[in-house]
Amino acid sequence: MKIIVANQKGGVGKSTVTLLLANYLVLDKKENIIILDMDYQETVFARWEGDKQMYANEPLYEVMKLDMEQYPKYAKALEQVKGEGHVLLDTPGQLDDDNMLAIIRDADLVICPFAYEKSIFESSLFFSKVAQHVNPAVKIVYLPMRIKGTVKYETEDQVRAVLAAYGTIAPKIPERVALERIDSVSISSEARSLIQEPFDYIYNKYII
Repeated sequence: MKIIVANQKGGVGKSTVTLLLANYLVLDKKENIIILDMDYQETVFARWEGDKQMYANEPLYEVMKLDMEQYPKYAKALEQVKGEGHVLLDTPGQLDDDNMLAIIRDADLVICPFAYEKSIFESSLFFSKVAQHVNPAVKIVYLPMRIKGTVKYETEDQVRAVLAAYGTIAPKIPERVALERIDSVSISSEARSLIQEPFDYIYNKYII
């Protein structure tokens, strides 16, 4: 399966979700994966490279740094990789690139991290409309990120109702410091308690 973690809006937690999901798939579900870090900040690749230097164990998975314009060159090979496992793509926060549209067109599943804030919702909605237009068959699951338990989100019901027309909404991931202390080799007990329900939901509904 080709899974992309994407949203037009930057700073919504795409790289965090990519790393945590990769660790979850390998450690909990014994899946084979490869990550393509296509985000300009290269957060996932840098974290993976740093962990390779720090830890003596073999990496759980491979991470390739890939520029957006290189994607068409590797698209066919990635289809073959799907037969042996999952391809996980961390993407930049943009849509004004034909290569990004090609990535969406090839995707089997889109995981869209978002928050119940007006600008993020609007970006998520626009992204969803474009994704559905270029790939009507793609499955979209929205992942509420960094949700503060003490805050009442007055627009939450309206946002959920609108996004439900394009995909499903996974259980939320609360805002915790543990999500800022992640690596590419493990899942801490606190982080696991935060991601278990939403990732089980995504895995059981879309990946199995």
